[in-house]
Amino acid sequence: MKSVVAIHDLSCHAKSSLTVVIPTLAALKVEASVLPTALLSTQTDGFDSYMYKDLTSSMKEVLKHWDSLNLFFDGIYSGFLGSEEQISIVNSLIEHHRKNQKETLVVVDPVLGDDGKPYGPVSEELVAKMSHLVQMADVITPNTTEAALLLNKEYKKEVSLKEAKAWLPLLAEMGPRYVVITSVMDNLRGSVVGFDKETNELSVASHSYVPVSYPGCGDLFASILTALMVQGYSFDHAVKRSDYLVSEAVYASWKANVEVRDGVAVELIMDKLIKERK
Repeated sequence: MKSVVAIHDLSCHAKSSLTVVIPTLAALKVEASVLPTALLSTQTDGFDSYMYKDLTSSMKEVLKHWDSLNLFFDGIYSGFLGSEEQISIVNSLIEHHRKNQKETLVVVDPVLGDDGKPYGPVSEELVAKMSHLVQMADVITPNTTEAALLLNKEYKKEVSLKEAKAWLPLLAEMGPRYVVITSVMDNLRGSVVGFDKETNELSVASHSYVPVSYPGCGDLFASILTALMVQGYSFDHAVKRSDYLVSEAVYASWKANVEVRDGVAVELIMDKLIKERK
């Protein structure tokens, strides 16, 4: 099996980050090793308060032990990074792999904001540091808010499909070969748009609008994309199948009356994920 180190926060209750990433990678026959960046009592969307513990020191200890075991992975996939120091840690991990292993797919989901605004703790310094991490990536998967932040554009609640397409090559100029912008709304349809810098080709996938937005959908999309690409599927195929499967998960969660703050119910599409295996 292919292996991926997933660098995300861990919520003890409700679907988000690692509680979405791990089962998704496993269903797609990709072995997940995890490097948690923070521990939370719940995911943050929809809960008035929650426990949060920064795990920067633990990240260093884990990586030190992995170094002693000479561990390397087919993919490095990062999500929420809570500080500039954590971004530096991930940078070092990527550099270590590229120096000692020829092929490692690096996927960066630059978790910075959503719904037209940055997350509370996100500072200009953190955005600048994340931009450096983006330069190291092969693939990035920002939503429209995060794309605007990376490009120093005015962020707003909705970005048109035309505008998102125009942003793709600008983001690719920062370093990554592949760019996907998620959460694009166009004529009451949700869309994702992708761009391959080497071929100059666009990938566009759309799905019917469902009147609900679940936490964890970005994590689900990037996890499916990572699993498919690390197994050798084309970028275009990975973008389109990831969009389809996320839309299926949202629809299934909505039909099952899953409470929004409980996050997208990846369990409801396990059969579909397994069928995607290479």
